[in-house]
Amino acid sequence: MSGEAMNDPPIAVDEWSLTNQLDESGEERLYRALRHFWHPVAYAAEVGDRPVPATLLDEQLVLVRLGGEVRCFRDLCVHRGTALSLGWIESDELRCAYHGWTYGPDGVCTKIPARFGSNIPSRAKLTRFLAQERDGLVWVCLADDPRFPIPEFPEARQEGFRVATIPAYDWNCSATRRVENYVDFAHFPWLHDGLLASREHPEVPDHPVWREGPELRFEGVRMEPASTNKPAMGGGEPIQSRTEYRLFMPFTIWLHQVYDDDREFSLFMAASPISRKRVRSFTFNARNYDLEGEDREYIEFQQVIVSQDQPVAESQRPEELPMDLSAELHIRGVDKISLEYRKWLVELKDPVEA
Repeated sequence: MSGEAMNDPPIAVDEWSLTNQLDESGEERLYRALRHFWHPVAYAAEVGDRPVPATLLDEQLVLVRLGGEVRCFRDLCVHRGTALSLGWIESDELRCAYHGWTYGPDGVCTKIPARFGSNIPSRAKLTRFLAQERDGLVWVCLADDPRFPIPEFPEARQEGFRVATIPAYDWNCSATRRVENYVDFAHFPWLHDGLLASREHPEVPDHPVWREGPELRFEGVRMEPASTNKPAMGGGEPIQSRTEYRLFMPFTIWLHQVYDDDREFSLFMAASPISRKRVRSFTFNARNYDLEGEDREYIEFQQVIVSQDQPVAESQRPEELPMDLSAELHIRGVDKISLEYRKWLVELKDPVEA
C-alpha cells in the first residue's frame, strides 16, 4: 500500500487504468447518483421551533421537528407552491404561511382552513425525504435506498473529548473540489506555511491509501509548526503527530491526530453539495486536552485555514472535476489520494441495481 517514489516523473492517467468516464454525460450520472447518499444539510442545533430551509443537490428542502423527530420535506406547499419554510410550527404540525394549510409529521395535510368540513383531497401531502439526526448534524438522503451508512464522528459520543462547532461556510466550487482540497498534502507548505507545514520541507512522504468498506483510508506522520490550534501544548518547537484519515464516500472526512504525549485532536468535515458548483461545509473539531479552555482559538484557527483555501479552490477550472480525467497532470505518489478518490467517483456514478 505504500506510495510511489516522489521524484518519479508525472504519469498519464491511463497508466492508473482510469477510463475517461467522467465526461459530460458521466458527470451528469454522478450528480444524479448522489441522491442515493446521505448528506448533511444543517447543524442539529439550528433546527428548533421554526422551519429551516436548506438546499441539497438543487432540491429546495424544509427541516422541521415534528413528532419528536427532525423531518425533511420538499419546501413546497402542494396548494400554491409556497415555500413552507416561511411558515411555522403549530400544535406539532407545519402550517403554511400563505393559506394556513397544516401538515402532520408524515407530511399529510390535516387542515384546509378555507374549506368547510374535513374532506381533504388524498393528494394533499408533501414529498418527504429520509432524514436522521446524528452526531450534531441533520443528514438527508433524497432517495429511499442509501448506498452507504451515515459517516461516523466517534468523538461526538466519546467521553473525555471536548467538541467545538465551526460555523458552516459556502464555497463556489463543487463538493469534489472541496474534498480534494482538504486531503491534498502538497498544498500545506504553500497556502498554510507556518500553520500546518513549512516551505522549508515541502516534500510529501510516501503514505498508504486503501479502501475499507465505504471509506478511502490513508495515514502518515506529520511535522507541523507549533501553532495556535494547540494552545495548551505550549512551546515553539515543531510538533510531530501520527495522522489517520477516513474519507467516507463521497464527501465526508474524519482526520485524527495522535501526538507523542498521547494528546489527540480530530477534525470532522462534511461537504454538502448545494448544487453542481456550490458547496456548504460543516465542521467539528475535538480534543482530549484543554477541556476547560475556550473554543474560540480553535474555531478561529480553522477559519484562518479556510480563508486561505477558499480563493484557490474557487479559482479552479472547471469548478467540477475535469470532464476529461487526462486534462490534469498527476504526480506519482504525491497525488495518489486524489487519483484513488477519482477512481471511486467513476464507480459511484452508476447506482447499484437492485
